[in-house]
Amino acid sequence: MRRPLPLLLASLALVGTLLAGCSDDGPDDTAPPTSRTGGEAGVTTTTVPATPGRFAGAWASADKEIWALSSEPCPRSGFEAARCGVMSRTTDGGGSWSRLARLDVGTTPDGTTDYASAVHFADTQHGWVYDRSLFATFNGGRRWQRVDLGNPVVAVESTGQSAYALVGSCGPGAGNCTVPMRLAEGTVSTGRWRFVSLGFDLPPTDVGNLVVARSGVYAVIVRGLEQTFLARTTNGRWERRTLPCPRALVAAIEAQDGLVAACRPPSPSAPVELQTSSDGGRTWAVVWQHTFGSPLTSLAVTGQATVVGLENGDVSRSVDNGMTFTTVLQAGVAPGVRFLDAEHGTVLTGSPAERRLYRTTDGGVTWKAVSPPP
Repeated sequence: MRRPLPLLLASLALVGTLLAGCSDDGPDDTAPPTSRTGGEAGVTTTTVPATPGRFAGAWASADKEIWALSSEPCPRSGFEAARCGVMSRTTDGGGSWSRLARLDVGTTPDGTTDYASAVHFADTQHGWVYDRSLFATFNGGRRWQRVDLGNPVVAVESTGQSAYALVGSCGPGAGNCTVPMRLAEGTVSTGRWRFVSLGFDLPPTDVGNLVVARSGVYAVIVRGLEQTFLARTTNGRWERRTLPCPRALVAAIEAQDGLVAACRPPSPSAPVELQTSSDGGRTWAVVWQHTFGSPLTSLAVTGQATVVGLENGDVSRSVDNGMTFTTVLQAGVAPGVRFLDAEHGTVLTGSPAERRLYRTTDGGVTWKAVSPPP
């Protein structure tokens, strides 16, 4: 284990203290470097169940309110084995589900037809399912209509009445892109979208994500080791900013103002370095370094803890600023971690159309498997 770097944060709560009162419009003074190095792992407290999951996608909008995309057979002439997406909703954490609608789109890639595998809801009435297709609802999931922005829709996010999407122009198969990715902005209530004129071309790719933080909205577009980092300014324009490293995994600090970037090393045996920004990604400061037993696939940071998902299926948690991580869940393939606030979060993991969903109400200390729709 490497020695801690000279300056040390006592806990992740102190990161929140450093970030408090800072905003995207604050001064560009570089924050002082504060960092530490860790490499120890704790015990496992939750294990994966033997039964497979049946989630294609899911979105938690409140503690117990979850929107789920699953699938069911919908045979048709020439496609007897076809399956279509089904949208359901629970308000009791999966104890019971209400079936809302069947969508005229599949949920898994077959190389020839479009499909949807991700879910995002802006509120109880307005939401989207997306991937190689984009569908929108304006009445709480009971009816869905196709939206033609392009193919694939790589990411969708929203804040207030504003929606954002990253849209590629790619053939079937990963990375089969020849036209620059585009960034779209929309209005939640009307469903109207427009493509943003950036003044420069984004790389042709089908990889990227959107990050909504208190300080603003950010986009990360990835093509190989090339990453384009964009920030939406207060006047509604998008500008380039610089990430602290290649292979950065960017996330918002939940319930606080700030961003984090996990710098993933090219070698699995090298440490991951976490950096924070309190000025909307203009400057970054090292917080900790930690060596994990598997590559990092997802990240969530709250004022109390850091929760990471690893490629081997482990979900690990640290409350001592990255010095030690305890494995709190063994979830399956490449778990995706998402928190609504400091206490409530979800993990979605597994292969397409057979994903499992877990939820926590105590900041990631314990996790409970969510039963899928029948």
